Amino acid sequence: MPFPFPFPSTQSTPLRFLGAGAILSLILLSFVVFGRGTTGTYYFASHSDGNGATGYTLKSPSGNIYSPGQCPGSSEDNTSNTNAEWGFRTERDGNNHGLSESQCLAAFPKLFGDVERMMEGRIGGKLITFREVDELARGGGDGLVRGAVKDGELYIIGFGAMPYTFTRGKATLNSLNRALVAFPDRHTLPDIEFVFSTDDFSNGRSPVWSYSKRAEDEGVWLMPDFGYWAWPEVKIGSYQEIRRRIAAVDEGDNNSKSKPKLGIRFKDKKKQLAWRGSVATNSEIRGGLLSASRGKSWASIREINWSDESDVRQNLLPMEEYCRYMFLAHTEGRSFSGRGKYLLNCRSVMISHKLLWLEAHHGALIASGLEANYVEVERDFSDLERKIEFLIDNPETAERIANNAVKTFRDRYLTPAAESCYWRHLIRRYAAACEFEPVLEEIRGGERVARGVSFESWALDM
Repeated sequence: MPFPFPFPSTQSTPLRFLGAGAILSLILLSFVVFGRGTTGTYYFASHSDGNGATGYTLKSPSGNIYSPGQCPGSSEDNTSNTNAEWGFRTERDGNNHGLSESQCLAAFPKLFGDVERMMEGRIGGKLITFREVDELARGGGDGLVRGAVKDGELYIIGFGAMPYTFTRGKATLNSLNRALVAFPDRHTLPDIEFVFSTDDFSNGRSPVWSYSKRAEDEGVWLMPDFGYWAWPEVKIGSYQEIRRRIAAVDEGDNNSKSKPKLGIRFKDKKKQLAWRGSVATNSEIRGGLLSASRGKSWASIREINWSDESDVRQNLLPMEEYCRYMFLAHTEGRSFSGRGKYLLNCRSVMISHKLLWLEAHHGALIASGLEANYVEVERDFSDLERKIEFLIDNPETAERIANNAVKTFRDRYLTPAAESCYWRHLIRRYAAACEFEPVLEEIRGGERVARGVSFESWALDM
C-alpha cells in the first residue's frame, strides 16, 4: 500500500541535454599560439598576480560543448557497442571505480542532476574564468584546496590552513585521485583547475566545490564528501570497511573464520528510533528531536558530549550498530550531516526532517509512494510521533521502505562505483562551464616556475 501521508517527492530533475557547437566569443588583447597535438589549438593569455605570473590558457573559440552522453574524455565510441546489453549489477560493478561514462550514466541516472544544472547555468551565462578561481583561492579563507587535473593526472596547487579539517582535505583528494587512476582513458579527461572547501559548507563564492549546498547557492558545485574515503574523527574507518560491517549486521557474515553469522531480520530489529550526537551543532533541529522524543518508548535518543570521554564511551553507538534499530533519525548539523549516507546503507527506515542542505546523492531520495526509500517529517518534528506509530503498526510498509533504501542506496547510488562516476562527471561538466584550462608552469622573472605538484609527490610530503 502507498505510504498514506502526503510526503512530497524529492526525485531528481531529469538530465537536460545541451546541443554541441556553442560558440565562445573571446577577445584577447595579446596572445601566443600553442599547438596541443590532435586535440585542438589553444591560446595563451597572460594573467598577472603582480609578479608577472601566468597560469592558464583560454580554450579555442571553436571548442565544442558536449551533451551528457557526449562528454569530452568519455570512451563512448569504444564502448557503445559492448555496453548495449550492459546493466549495473552490484555484486559485479559496485566496487568498480573505472566504469565508462556510458555505464555511469546508465547506472546512476539520478546522480548528476545538480551538476547538470550548474553547468547549464554557466553555459547560458558567463563561463568560469581563471580570475574567478584565482580570487576564490586567494580570498576564500582557511580550509580551501586548490588543484588541477591535467592529462588525467591530479596536481595540488594550494592546500590552505586546516586546523580542524586537515583529514577531510586529504581524504577528498585521495578519493578524487582514485577516480582518476581507476579510469582506463583518464588521459582523455578535460583539463581543469578547481577550488574546494573542506568545511561543512562553503561561503558560496563561485565556483567553489563543496560537500553540501542549499538550493539557492547558485555558485556552489556539489562534490562527494570525505567519508567516502574515511572519517577517523568519529571512529569510522574506510567506506568499504563500514559498508562491510553494515552488510554483516543486515545480511550476515559468511566470511567468518568460525561459523557463518546470520543477519538480523527486519522484523526482529529494535522497534525504536535511534540517534546519537551533539545538539550544539544545530540546537534548533537536534534539540527539537530530543523534545519530540523525550519519554517515548519508541525512542533511543542520546545526546553526546564529545569533550567528555566517559560520556562518549557510554553513549557512542558504532555506526553499524544503528542497523539493529528499525528506525534511524537523520538530522542536519552546521549544514549537512555526514552520517546520512551510512544510515541509508542500513536495511532500516531513515526518518529525516525536511532538508535544507543538499548532498550529491540526494537526487535519489524519494519520500512518498511505493518507491519511497525514507520518511520525511516536519523540521520541528511535530508529526514524528504520528508517523513512527503508523510504521510500528504497519511493519510491512516500514520493511518496504527499508528494502527500497538498500536497493536504491547501498546497492546503487552509494556504491564506490557511483562516487567515482560522480567525480569524473563533475570534471567533465565543470570543464564545459570553464573558458580556460590550467597551465602548470608560470613565467616569473623570465623563468619558468612549476605551478603545483603531482598528487603522488604531495601525498609523500604530507
